[in-house]
Amino acid sequence: LLIVALVTLIASLSAFGGVLMSPMITEITLPPGTSYEDDITITNTGDQPMVVNAKSIGFIAPEGVPEFLDPLVDDYPYSGRDLLTLTPAEQTVQPGEAVLFHYKVSMPEDLDPYGGRYVAGIFRVQPPSNGGQVTVAAQVASLFLLSPGGDAAAHLAFEQISIYQKKNDPQTVVLSAKIANDGNLHITSDQIWGMINVADEDGYIIDSFKVNTHTMLPGNTYTHTEEWTAPDYLVSGTYQFRLTVLIFGKVGTEPQEYKLVVPVKLEF
Repeated sequence: LLIVALVTLIASLSAFGGVLMSPMITEITLPPGTSYEDDITITNTGDQPMVVNAKSIGFIAPEGVPEFLDPLVDDYPYSGRDLLTLTPAEQTVQPGEAVLFHYKVSMPEDLDPYGGRYVAGIFRVQPPSNGGQVTVAAQVASLFLLSPGGDAAAHLAFEQISIYQKKNDPQTVVLSAKIANDGNLHITSDQIWGMINVADEDGYIIDSFKVNTHTMLPGNTYTHTEEWTAPDYLVSGTYQFRLTVLIFGKVGTEPQEYKLVVPVKLEF
């Protein structure tokens, strides 16, 4: 997953070659009333011409993977579907050729709600029309994560935490928590640091492991799951699962810190 940072969905066009795109992700700060423009490069790595159509569309990413929103029902309050323009709307790309699509992103003066905006440039790729012949189409996406700066900030909330052993495999302990970004800005995986320490009844740490993270957009919620394999030498008893998570923001701000200790009875 990107996000591990976010991932862009790049499709292989097996029927008529392939396509490369750059950049896959653009993350910039645009104060209200400002704009930014540059180019997206599409390269035809196949051996046949292809037609590329461009459009902009909002997206969410509850589990780090982009979900593109139907413009007719896009009610995501942080959608940037109207903030990205792409020109031209269509180009034909010859084998081995690279073409440029010019983009411009503009942050409105009045942001309601105030916070980040999230939009993707979608490029639909297909061979040129050949009479009645059926053609295969695919699409690639360039993701834009836009911050207005100021007081915009992510804020993670943890709830519905549960820790239990798998019924058919008691050595595998499942840790689950519902996580929500209830702030107004995205947070990327490299801003999150998490660690879980497992301690015995006397308080001695017997194992530690890092928490896997990915980017979360504001207003997105998902259930995060980790699995821990208990050492074979452990005996039945109560163990402490100590969670520490740090969420780092911009320079000069204190990180958000979450600490939680959950005692769990394990049977082996």
